[in-house]
Amino acid sequence: MRTLKHIAVGAALLLGSTACADLEVTNPNAPDARRALSTAGDVESLISGAFNTWFTAGHSFNGPGPFLSNMAFQHNAPWANFGMEFYARIPRNGIQNDVADSYYGNFTRVWYISYRSIAALADGMRALEDPDIVDELGQDAVTRAQAYGKFVQGLAHATIAVFYDRGFVVDETTDLTQQQEMLDYNALMAAALGKFDEAIALAESNTFTIPAGWMSVAVDSDQLARIAHSYKARFRASVARTPEERQAVDWNAVMADVDAGISEDWNMVFDWDNGWYFSALDYSTDTGWSQLAYWMYGMADQEGDYQRWVNTPLGSKSYEFPDGEPVLIVTPDTRFPQGSTVEEQRANQGTSFAINTEAEAGGTWKRPDRGTWRWSWYKTKPAGWDYWGEENWNQPGITYAEMRLLKAEAMYRGGNLAGAADLINVSRTAAGLNATDASGTNTSCVPKLPNEQCGDLLEMLKWEKRMETVWSGPALSGWYFDGRGWGDLFANSPLQFPVPCQELQVLQLLPCNTFGGPGGEFSAPVSTYAFPDES
Repeated sequence: MRTLKHIAVGAALLLGSTACADLEVTNPNAPDARRALSTAGDVESLISGAFNTWFTAGHSFNGPGPFLSNMAFQHNAPWANFGMEFYARIPRNGIQNDVADSYYGNFTRVWYISYRSIAALADGMRALEDPDIVDELGQDAVTRAQAYGKFVQGLAHATIAVFYDRGFVVDETTDLTQQQEMLDYNALMAAALGKFDEAIALAESNTFTIPAGWMSVAVDSDQLARIAHSYKARFRASVARTPEERQAVDWNAVMADVDAGISEDWNMVFDWDNGWYFSALDYSTDTGWSQLAYWMYGMADQEGDYQRWVNTPLGSKSYEFPDGEPVLIVTPDTRFPQGSTVEEQRANQGTSFAINTEAEAGGTWKRPDRGTWRWSWYKTKPAGWDYWGEENWNQPGITYAEMRLLKAEAMYRGGNLAGAADLINVSRTAAGLNATDASGTNTSCVPKLPNEQCGDLLEMLKWEKRMETVWSGPALSGWYFDGRGWGDLFANSPLQFPVPCQELQVLQLLPCNTFGGPGGEFSAPVSTYAFPDES
């Protein structure tokens, strides 16, 4: 295995480059780093910005979130921005690991910005070992910074692990004069989970409050430990690339972390004027940029339009059938508009989803050359949800619904089907659907699969997870990470990202990998739903 020798953590990772593996080099930035971190205020400032930096890696519209959301059918957009149209094409394209490609920056952003956060923490937390800095800050502040730093190290390394095939572990203990081994995603995730555990141990044995400026809201030590447990549960499940790997997840550990984690949504505050902007959510939910994809949401339908739409040839799929009849989702699921006509549904919007006005629909029913199968009557913006028009809003960083349904999956995987059913029913019955049980009874027939079968217990679990976690998860695309582990991604979707080609060139680890696309490495097989258009 080729390895990295001499990463200049304070500068090279910050700039998204690394030193050549075969050159003996001196890090010229090190003296400047020491001068820049000569006071306690400098050190704390460097460390405190790491969470915001990590957040912008995956939650910016310039990252992969919008195109992964389209790829997983969480939403459709006909526009070329951010790779949304390109990476959701049918047949699928592989990841274009080429510096000159238009969307290279979208799939590599998570790598570079996550390592920027990691680099800042490595420098800052190493500086916390200086007795003069400790004296100036005080031990309580040092402990707070260390717990927070370990938490963000966990977030950043876990993020690399769920997205990329491999990566480096870099922290304040890393000796950059020695070769650093590039780890595969499972080993990288194990290291990230260890960072979370260090954060939890510090938070549980000390009392402190992280200032609001560090994480958009104040977080006390008890909350930090709980949030860390919940992120551990999320990432442990999300790292799986295949159904076999998802089954092999340590589900007992997932359940333990869920139980030790948050007991209600952990809300962040997004304020454009104070450096907190969830731009991927802003753009992806804006009218004209977002509509529901029938591929997944259509499984709520009980009147046959969905099955008819699925079996319509790809080039003829649209928001209406060739005979002019609208493609409607008629369902007892009250998250969706109610009624059997466009007019009835417009007058009875759902609790989670809505039907477009003619003007709104016209804004997205454009560019037929990019696939009329992207066109839909539906959107994910119920009344009062207008991120585009707001400059300040509350939004969960992680939700209790996600944790509840992760625990349901842990119970399902462990054979406690009755326990899984109870947790599934929390949101299922709240949405007007009949309760299920250990046998997978589905008298509401939601979801109704493309083969016209009523979904079993696992499919009901997946349905609730999708419906209750729209626009959440890593890079707002939990649908993608769950979908690859469940085997639900459309055929030939890439199952992971390669290390950016620019990095591989510097490290002399050529050729540059590319994943996904017909015949490509780490391409999704035909999905569990076996859509006719996948063959």
